Amino acid sequence: MSDPVHFSAAHAEMALADPAAPAIVFPQQTLSHDNIRRLGLAFASRMRAAGIGPGSRVQLRTPDPVLVLAVLLGSAWVGAEFFPFAGENSTPPELEPTDFLFDPRVRAAPVPDAIALDEDWSPTRTPDFDMSRLPDPEAPWLWVHTSGTTGLPKFLALSQRMVTLRSRAVSDEFRPKSRHVLLAHCYSRPFLARAAAALVNGSTLYFGLSPQDWQPAGIEMVSGSRALVKSLLDGVLLSPRAPRIELAGSRLPDHEAIALLDSFEVVDDTYGASETSKSYSTLWQRDAAGRPFATGRMRDSVIEVIDANGLPVASGDRGIVRVSNPYMATGYLNDEKSTAVSFRDGWFYPGDVALVDDDGRLRIADRSDHVVNIMGNKVNAFAVDQLMRSVPGVLDAICFRNPKPGAADELFAFVVLDEAANRLQAIASARHLVDERLGDYAVPRVMQPVQVIPRRPDGAPDRAACADIVLRISAARGAADQPLEHTQHSSA
Repeated sequence: MSDPVHFSAAHAEMALADPAAPAIVFPQQTLSHDNIRRLGLAFASRMRAAGIGPGSRVQLRTPDPVLVLAVLLGSAWVGAEFFPFAGENSTPPELEPTDFLFDPRVRAAPVPDAIALDEDWSPTRTPDFDMSRLPDPEAPWLWVHTSGTTGLPKFLALSQRMVTLRSRAVSDEFRPKSRHVLLAHCYSRPFLARAAAALVNGSTLYFGLSPQDWQPAGIEMVSGSRALVKSLLDGVLLSPRAPRIELAGSRLPDHEAIALLDSFEVVDDTYGASETSKSYSTLWQRDAAGRPFATGRMRDSVIEVIDANGLPVASGDRGIVRVSNPYMATGYLNDEKSTAVSFRDGWFYPGDVALVDDDGRLRIADRSDHVVNIMGNKVNAFAVDQLMRSVPGVLDAICFRNPKPGAADELFAFVVLDEAANRLQAIASARHLVDERLGDYAVPRVMQPVQVIPRRPDGAPDRAACADIVLRISAARGAADQPLEHTQHSSA
């Protein structure tokens, strides 16, 4: 009845094969995959009646994951593009929605002609919908905001074929009736990617559970970012341990992975991107004696670590990462420069530097560009540098990741100050400006006055040299936790 790579049709085939299979479970309500299938068709019918179809771009305003999935399915049935809401003033002019849908239970209409998702949108019977008019599965469908390779906002489109095939590629994790908790917000790309996998593969998503309820409810996998997991657990240890946690969005330090083994049997440190998919997993477990160990698992992609000439590096040597698979994106919206840098000759270059251990495990070591990943937030280090330099009294500045072993995921900075400046005031102003423009996670915790900023021969700031300076000071002082700490609010 369907194109096998058409997203809604792929879900419908699965749902009709096992109509009672649970799709979404709340504490007081369970919706089967057939319930969700019929809801998607009802939304598609209403959307088509409202003139929404190929050429339309829909945006939804609701915190309800059921409505998000219904609009996801409905937009796929009618061939409309879906642009998830990512916050006020976050939509570029090129992606301005043609149609706004909103949940009247929680907010007012975002624009005068927005369409309210009232109770009439929920079906009392399966609506009539002409499935012979399925849209092109290769057309742009799901718009994704990403800043992975440069730290600056970019947008790319995923087709229904891409999403369906990516979802099937993780069918070993999202199995029929397997139970999952997704910690990300229901508009976010991490949520939509995993929710799509649950729909295509017949898995079950649980909402409203506290961490202590995960194991009793039979949850098999919890997915979230480092920041969300840290905030939710907040020192709580799960006993007995839950089966698995998947973390994505930033590099997971070994000590954090080992600590999570106190609450989970398997810790999956995921490496992937919106441009590609879930490409690689570092799996942490404990052996029979309770000792932690890690193994690497290549997923659905080809990953190479190469030198500047495009040749594979030797085991243990650092090189540039490139990734390829049959359903990766091909470029960014109206950004030829970033597209040319990141997509070349059938490969995606995420901007990471990595090495492959003797045992074959991929280790992400650094960024090849000037993006720093702070707790899942991509920070453009150049932008932080420029903001600090714009403050009166700051002549030059450079930020870099705290390089000390076991350190928190945070930024340090070196600043060159005008001799006539009030140093405390200049540093405080720089901190305030970065916080105001980029957010508190981008504010360097330590701003150390120096005489000169290390730079490469081409004039580019040398962040690696800055990190080496910090490590040398730390070693000289003989206290890995202490160097520079006393300078964060001083001019010493």
